[in-house]
Amino acid sequence: MNKEKIFEEAYNDGLSVRITTKDSVSLIFRGVKVENKDGKIRILNMGKGGDFYKEITPEQYKVFAKNGFRQGVYDVCMENYKDTLKMLSVKIRNEVSSRNNQKHYNLLKEYRTTVMNKITDVIKLKQ
Repeated sequence: MNKEKIFEEAYNDGLSVRITTKDSVSLIFRGVKVENKDGKIRILNMGKGGDFYKEITPEQYKVFAKNGFRQGVYDVCMENYKDTLKMLSVKIRNEVSSRNNQKHYNLLKEYRTTVMNKITDVIKLKQ
């Protein structure tokens, strides 16, 4: 599957949000943006890169090509959530071992629960 087919799949997906400007058409679904700007199609991970989204990795492009738009989005989404959980795990460990600020610790635990619930939502949508 090439980028044009992925873009077409995203375009026809009922849950994708469509953004049209005079020089581009973008489709956004669960933190993944498929952008067709002047005929050049790119897939961007909106969970990485801060103000400027990062393009997905070559391995992720292979998942999109092999399994289609939805499966590719779910894989990118799950990878982002797993990275967030790893970061939270480190922060919680550091909080317990150094500062021991109970309020901050509880906020980190609450955020971890939120991320785990989002993972559950993605798994449910996948089925």
